[in-house]
This record gives sequence, C-alpha cells and structure tokens, in this order.
Amino acid sequence: MRRLWRPVLDGLIPYDAGLSLEALARELGRSELVRLSANENPLGPSPLAVAAVKREAARIHLYPDGGSTALREALGRSLGAAPSQIVVGNGADELIALIATAAFEPGDEVIVPVPSFEPYEISARLAGARIVPSPLAGYDTDLDDVLRRVTDRTKAVMLCSPHNPATTIIPRRALLGFLDALGPDSPLVVLDQAYIDFCDDPDHADGIRLLERYPRLVVLRTFSKIAGLAGLRVGYAVASAETIDRFNRVRAPYNVNRLGQVAALAALDDHAHVDKTVRLVLEERAYLSAELTKRGYAFPPSRANFLLVAVSDAADLRARLMREGILVRDGASVGFPGHLRFSVGLRETNEKLLSLL
Repeated sequence: MRRLWRPVLDGLIPYDAGLSLEALARELGRSELVRLSANENPLGPSPLAVAAVKREAARIHLYPDGGSTALREALGRSLGAAPSQIVVGNGADELIALIATAAFEPGDEVIVPVPSFEPYEISARLAGARIVPSPLAGYDTDLDDVLRRVTDRTKAVMLCSPHNPATTIIPRRALLGFLDALGPDSPLVVLDQAYIDFCDDPDHADGIRLLERYPRLVVLRTFSKIAGLAGLRVGYAVASAETIDRFNRVRAPYNVNRLGQVAALAALDDHAHVDKTVRLVLEERAYLSAELTKRGYAFPPSRANFLLVAVSDAADLRARLMREGILVRDGASVGFPGHLRFSVGLRETNEKLLSLL
C-alpha cells in the first residue's frame, strides 16, 4: 500500500493550545474567563499598536513587506544590531522551525534541556534530527550535563532563559563559561529569551550583547509577552548576518502579516506601555510570591511573567479554578507533574486566585 505520510509524524504529539476562550466560556456557561495559562500580557496591547492596526486595516488587501524592513530597521536601532542580523517571524515558533529547516539533517543531534518549550523538540524531529535530552537539575538548566552531551554530531543546543516552564535563568558566568568551552567550532546555540523583559536578576545575560563574541549564537525574542501582541504572532531572531542569511533562504515570503508588522513597529515606540507592563508584572509577581509562601506553597523564584507552583492535587485544582473562571496550566502537560503554571495577572485576579487556592 502506498505510504502517504512521513513515519516521524506517528511519534509526534501536536502542541495542545486548548479550546479558545470563547469556546471554553460557552462550555462553562460563563460570560468571561481570565486566562492565566498562556503567559499573556495582563494589560493588553499598547494603545499605539491598536491605533496602528486600525489605520492599516484598510490595506489588508495588499501583501505585506516580505522582509519586514521597517520593523527590522527599528529593531536594529533599539537593540544596537544591524538589520541584516535580524529576521522577523510569525512568532518565535516559526523561527524555531526556520532554524531546524535551515540547519538540521538526518543524523544530526540537538541537545534539549527537558522539560522545556515543546516546539524545540517538534521542529528538530520533523527535520530528521535526533533529540538528546539533558534533564534539568531541579528547576535549573544543567550546563555541565549539556556540555558532556556535545559530540561531533551535535548541530545545535537549545537553551531557554528565563526558562519556560521553570521560570529560572542561566546565570551569566555559567553561560559564558559554557560558550567558551564549546570553542570556535561550536554547534549553533539557540538562546530563547522570550521573557527577558521581566527578568530583574542582575546575574542574567543579554544574549544580543554576546553575539560579537559568539558568532554561532542565535537569540530569540518576541512581541507576544512584553508588547501584548500574542494574537498577531510577531517574533524575531538576532544572530550573525551569515546565520540570518541562511534563515532567509528557507523563510516563506510574506511570513509576517501587515497588521503584525505595523503593530510591532508602534509597540517599539511605546516606552510608557513597556514600563507600565514591567512594573505591574514585577509588583504582582512579588505579591503573589509572598502570599503563596505564606500559604506554604513551594516554587522556584520566578524571573518571568509566570510562576510554577508545586501543588498536591494539580488536575483537580486546575479544574476547580476553571469552574471559577480562571484558567491555569496543569504542570503535567509541560513536564512538571504536581505543579500548576500560571501567569501574573492584575491584582483583582491575583487576589481571586489566592482565595481559591
């Protein structure tokens, strides 16, 4: 019989984003729900971004700029990088897939700390690469273990700091030591920093500042969290110009829609909204952390806009919170059974969450 589908698909579990808010609200018979399960911005998008989308709406019959030129130029000015060092994608998920398509071949090995963000493994396996898992040391990335697993077949190492879902960072000194140990013939090191805007630990490293010293480093960022543009799917990678050229060779034309580009461009200029978002998340994260500690809950100190909290009855507690209108993530679905993962919300939401806990 003719085989239609690639055998690798049989072993893949699709990423489960769950029902939409609207469908869940109908199912639960509630007029509205608060989603703390997706690490979204509690303030919503920048008003400047909303206005830019409204202005651009009448032009959606036109294809967007295929290279996101204006956005890359603005990002370059903001980050201190050349536009040729930046590629914009349909969320960080597409960028992870671009890396796999451009670099990974059957027989390659990709080291992935586990648990971590699911698309790392999915994209690598679709490209035919073999996943080499490196278990976390509790909630922390174990770079010594990762380094021991590097071989001549290692094509890439996937790192996440702040880590999703563990909330922890890779300390700057440890990261530099790891990159130095890899030497000049290093594999690609992908450093996903989607949550870096909420990291107030002075020991963290800004990956973009390391690119000149480590040309095989690839840094991922997103507008989904800090700018509140998750529904428009805009992420970007910063790397050497040579690396970005390779990504562009496999990137689909018009991969970032017109509304996403203008919204991201406007959000870059709204420093007040960024500051307000960071201030809210840091204040409410501290409030939640203190109140959870009072109640006897254990969790790693968060450097992101969410917490990963150990609980004794995660599935039942998640279901009860959902019935009360608050959506959280069961840690079992992200590699941490016996935990709940929930993002930092507004004070009213956080108080309701604490009272239900």
